[in-house]
Amino acid sequence: MRAFVLSGGGNLGPLQVGALRALLERDIRPQMLVGCSAGALNAAFLAREPTLEQVEHLADMWRQVTRQDVYPNGRLSVLWRFLSGQDSLYDNRRFYAFLQRIGVSPAWTFGQIRGARLYVTATNLRTGQLHVFGDDPNDRVLDALMASTALTPLHPPWMVNGERYIDGGTVTPLPLRVALERGVREIYSLHIVSAREEEAGLVRGVVGLLRRSVATMLRLQAQHDLLLTEERQGKVRLHPIRLSTPNPPKATDFSGEEEMFALGYQQAVAYLEQRAASSTVPGRGGSAWWRRLAEAVGISRRGEMSPRERQVAGQEALPPC
Repeated sequence: MRAFVLSGGGNLGPLQVGALRALLERDIRPQMLVGCSAGALNAAFLAREPTLEQVEHLADMWRQVTRQDVYPNGRLSVLWRFLSGQDSLYDNRRFYAFLQRIGVSPAWTFGQIRGARLYVTATNLRTGQLHVFGDDPNDRVLDALMASTALTPLHPPWMVNGERYIDGGTVTPLPLRVALERGVREIYSLHIVSAREEEAGLVRGVVGLLRRSVATMLRLQAQHDLLLTEERQGKVRLHPIRLSTPNPPKATDFSGEEEMFALGYQQAVAYLEQRAASSTVPGRGGSAWWRRLAEAVGISRRGEMSPRERQVAGQEALPPC
């Protein structure tokens, strides 16, 4: 069984749309889709029907979404919510309405999906454990998407069956473990990262330090899932496709999707061409497999930084929304 695993990435989600087009054009189709946060949105749309036509519908979704759908109102409203002790800086009711407007019905369940098996990750706020929506066919897709995109403190936790859930990326931004635990033999991971070369050196300021701390935490969490995959080398074939943009927009900016569609497409095509070329070179075995795996998150086998890893040290995983 082949799975596509889609990481979080906030408003850089269009990168995955371009990459999905590149894969489907080459008749690389999933039997399973696993998504976290923004990747969950992309996975849910494609799971309906893993076709190029559905990718275009997904692209239309990203063309429609606006800042007001995700981060409504202005600074005064944010300040009021903070001072009045609300659970988040932004209300999520408009996003809930947006998802219904683009066709995600509150009655739609995972059991009704026929195109590919779908799993969406979230974090149980009470236990701190990863929760996988989709194991129960009666789980509602709309609830799963609201839970998986509830990035605190920006968005409030989402209540499902008496439990509160937040963004699944707080446990792992690249939930490879979900696919592994369900017996897949081949994984294409679409991992969105952000290149910030100016942060490769000494970081100063509260915002910079906080961003670097979060990036380090997310990178280590992704490393854990990648190491789980390495342990199953020979049983599971991983294709780590890293997606990024050299000039990422502000988190609240949902413009520029056409450029990201094209960039994600180009990066996926480049990976596939490089993979095809390397497969014809004698002697490319497990060590090369690990190097490709390590480059996906910038790690080495012993957790040390190689020269190549130091070069990309400024590449950080985005907040998982």
